[in-house]
Amino acid sequence: MSTAKPIIAIIGRPNVGKSTLFNRILGRRAAIVDDFPGVTRDRQYGEAEHCGREFIVEDTGGFEPGSEDGMLVLMAAQVETAIAEADALVFVVDGRQGLLPIDQVIWHQIRRSGMTVLVAVNKIDTPAADSLVSDFYGLGATELYPMTAEGGSGVAELLDALVETIPMPTVANDDGEASADDEMSGPCRITLLGRPNVGKSTLANALLGKERFLTSDVPGTTRDAIDTVFHANGREYVLVDTAGIRRRRAVERGVERMSVARTIRAIENCHVVVLLIDSSEGVTDQDKKLASLVIDRGRGLVIVVNKWDLKTGGNAAGDFKLHMQDEMAFTSFAPVVFTSALTGKNVGKLLPVVDHVHAGLFSRIGTSELNRFFSEVIERHPPASHGAKTVRIKFITQVQVNPPTILLFCSGTGRIDTSYFRYLQRELYSRYDFEGVPIRLVQR
Repeated sequence: MSTAKPIIAIIGRPNVGKSTLFNRILGRRAAIVDDFPGVTRDRQYGEAEHCGREFIVEDTGGFEPGSEDGMLVLMAAQVETAIAEADALVFVVDGRQGLLPIDQVIWHQIRRSGMTVLVAVNKIDTPAADSLVSDFYGLGATELYPMTAEGGSGVAELLDALVETIPMPTVANDDGEASADDEMSGPCRITLLGRPNVGKSTLANALLGKERFLTSDVPGTTRDAIDTVFHANGREYVLVDTAGIRRRRAVERGVERMSVARTIRAIENCHVVVLLIDSSEGVTDQDKKLASLVIDRGRGLVIVVNKWDLKTGGNAAGDFKLHMQDEMAFTSFAPVVFTSALTGKNVGKLLPVVDHVHAGLFSRIGTSELNRFFSEVIERHPPASHGAKTVRIKFITQVQVNPPTILLFCSGTGRIDTSYFRYLQRELYSRYDFEGVPIRLVQR
């Protein structure tokens, strides 16, 4: 399991080019960019890599401290949250407009956070504009990074400084068998995820055997979460707290939002995610988003349908499973445990299920088994060709665990359809014990 990626937040007043820089770092048009102040009102997140180092970059709304404009006040709150959860800040200023009083106010506010801050002087796109940079030494910053986010010049130097300043995990490779063995024999790291008021804290207390969720002396691997060690069933576990996920009503009234960066960190810091769903409310859109985050990041998934003490009826569990199949069929590989964290009903069944999923993360299908699977499943039902675009799977092999990753060596000019990947995954789940484990299939 890789170390959690640090978060780099881009801060600045409106219309200085923060979203343009965000898109430039990600290498794609992820944020809406327009020459109008205040276009970015909410925070956006993207995963980036530079010189073999991975990190999360966060785009924020324009920051105007003290503004009485309702939307700007809301955006300022967004930025304050970004500062609280980030590991470093990139303060973007407009080189053409020069140092404005509002830039100085923002600078003093973010400097009080005590965090690493890099000052990016944007819109310095010609040698003649270099003289405009000197105005910003009035901030007292030891280093300025002139650049143009639109054209890309100077951005690489800014990222070089970031990866040198902030400890960042190296991009993982496929030669990690020793570390995988260490992880498998070490403590199982569990993250409890779910919407507010689904019973995460109550379930945590039930697992820990304490009246309230207490922090431990074990240092937290993230700024917002504290890892708590406990022992049960003869083995060690680490419970990764997810105190950062909460309900925030932002731009659209009634829309339930979540702190994505904290969620991503909590997921990346664990082996198995226990996703809690409120049985009285059923599956919601946010439940689906959380499940997708878990699967995309290759973590084990156990679904807990909580508050089951409020349910009655002879076939309530069967009915709820049908409801889940209709609403989130993409999680059909995950085991489901019906619990009441408040009364303790079925809580004792959870950790054995988590153990089973944890073991599955490190399972490897033998070569002979994969050869049999190839002849019985792939050769009999090969992927479809589309006109002149043909594709043929020549052989397959498992190249990684945690999560299990299977490489499909192919010939031809076509690509394997998503529907065929799903077909192969269904066959793998039906033949091998990967319950709760996301299987990755990669075409080469």
